[in-house]
Amino acid sequence: MAETTYHQEHQKKIGEQNVLLDQIHNSVMNTRHYAVQIGDELQQQDGMLNDLHQDIQRTTDESRRQNRNVIQLLRESESRGFYSVVIFLVVVLVILLMI
Repeated sequence: MAETTYHQEHQKKIGEQNVLLDQIHNSVMNTRHYAVQIGDELQQQDGMLNDLHQDIQRTTDESRRQNRNVIQLLRESESRGFYSVVIFLVVVLVILLMI
């Protein structure tokens, strides 16, 4: 009888362990599922960040190019204005000398 009780207790403990192992298994599978989802999301966001970086790089390059063009235009405008004033003053000087 003691052996039967021991065997029953042993079977009961094994059953409890199986329940706990099933719970651990389910928990591990849920964790794996979430880890895969997080990995997929990170991969998608990495692609989006790479695209954003490329767009920002293109925009930065274009902005620099436009700034160089504006600076060049300003320099050319200053030169034209300077030469226009010089020509105007020469014409005024010639007119004054003729009078």
